[in-house]
Amino acid sequence: MAVDRVRSVVFGEAVDLYESARPGYPERLATEVLEYAPDGPVLEVGAGTGKATAVFAARGIDLTCVEPDERMATALAANCPGVRVEVGIFEDYTPDRRFALLYSAQAWHWVDPERRWGLAHAALAPSGALALFWNHYLVTDPALRARLAEVDHSHGVSSFSLHQDHPIRNEEVQHLLAGDPRFTDLDERSYTWTEWYDAARYLDLVRTISAYRILPPERREPLLAELASALGDGIEMTFVTDLTLARRTPFPS
Repeated sequence: MAVDRVRSVVFGEAVDLYESARPGYPERLATEVLEYAPDGPVLEVGAGTGKATAVFAARGIDLTCVEPDERMATALAANCPGVRVEVGIFEDYTPDRRFALLYSAQAWHWVDPERRWGLAHAALAPSGALALFWNHYLVTDPALRARLAEVDHSHGVSSFSLHQDHPIRNEEVQHLLAGDPRFTDLDERSYTWTEWYDAARYLDLVRTISAYRILPPERREPLLAELASALGDGIEMTFVTDLTLARRTPFPS
């Protein structure tokens, strides 16, 4: 399936909301990814405003970030001034060296599925590590989650709804990597925590999700109003970060 380039950069319309409403990533994830990877320079694909970048950059690593949206890249440079920022899509990026680690947080599905694995393999040094991870958002209360999903469905939002029960991206990644001889040492890890969102922040989170952002205002605003009526004062969220690790096979490309 081809990447929807318009949808892939729609987040740049909501830079401030993305920064304030989106959750970050666990410190333990960064620790374990860097323990898995050999020492050396690191490449991030699809860095956004730096939600994951900040966690990794704090470790003092040599970090290059590729980000396709200029608006997001501007925020990224301000939030993480010590990193190198390359504006453009990963498919057009030409590495000037091999990397010990390539990671992507919440963004790997925006890279061309026909080219992503070959590009990752080419960017990594022999035995370099690939780390792909996503935050999955789950309304903790199942009854409320079902009610919000009904609202989505009634407004024509079903694919990539914020209120789905079973995300599948990491399952797809694991399946593809398991059958790719260019990568080995497949590992899977998961990190879970809860966080309280007041109603306003939760609706801001909704506004950062591409399935809602691509709706025209005359469809999106009534949907948001109906979600708001179901929320009350706020909502407890359960966040699950699923991580897939693999290592580039040591033979040269």
